[in-house]
Amino acid sequence: AYMYGLPYEYYEKYAIRRYGFHGTSHRYVSRRACDILGVDYASQRIITAHIGNGGSVTAIRDGKSVENSMGLTPLEGLLMGTRTGDIDGGALTYLMEKENIGPRALNNILNKKSGHIGITGKYSDRRDLVDNAEKGDKRCQLAIDMECYRLKKYIGSYIAGLGGADALIFTAGVGEMSPIIREKALEGLECLGLKLDKEKNRICRNRNAEFEISASDSKIKIFVIPTDEEIVFIEDVVALLHGTYKDPAEYVYSFQKKDYINEQRKSAFEEDVKEKPDLKKIAVYPK
Repeated sequence: AYMYGLPYEYYEKYAIRRYGFHGTSHRYVSRRACDILGVDYASQRIITAHIGNGGSVTAIRDGKSVENSMGLTPLEGLLMGTRTGDIDGGALTYLMEKENIGPRALNNILNKKSGHIGITGKYSDRRDLVDNAEKGDKRCQLAIDMECYRLKKYIGSYIAGLGGADALIFTAGVGEMSPIIREKALEGLECLGLKLDKEKNRICRNRNAEFEISASDSKIKIFVIPTDEEIVFIEDVVALLHGTYKDPAEYVYSFQKKDYINEQRKSAFEEDVKEKPDLKKIAVYPK
């Protein structure tokens, strides 16, 4: 999954291959999902969707990443706030010829002037896209459609690559806070075992608790879990310094323990529930 179809010598000489990104986020939310389900992390097939201004999808089998939608750089994969995501290399050489630009200018276009900002000409924030699409802005609607189609395609292909899936997790700013993006990305995937509870999904807009938004008869569980990359960074560094770090698939983090409580998020969620009581009904953590 990590190799490109380039001459093999470039892999040997320059290590050009797909590396993927957002690893700490994917690790955190996939492990939290297994804790919620009470299952062994090292025997599950999980798909995680980290959707923020940048975004990536990861396929995880038996505790190890099989594939991530990003590549040698964070440019590949999903349509993002300012990045193109997947694009034909031939389109790039054609653009360089037509615009008479070099690699530095092209890199700037692909990473900073493309994606949602490139399609709409105005917005990279999904809230702006959704608000203006509802007001009839066709290019904002186009950007949403493009992003959700790309998400759907990756989720579906990763289910195929894993031979099925046990759980799908949405995380990061858009994944946690945009019911519209989640619902549109999952439309038509019932045939693969993903069935959304639309009412739970509508209610689920919160960054302080963990939620299950799958329908009761969904074969694949669907979660929304706020990420916490910092705790993974910290515990990895401490373990490395103390010489206690093991294979990532075997290493047990503090947030995987039964008595784990994120006090800051728990307190914040209690305040959130005062304004939106329905959140309590669909939260799986904290109870």
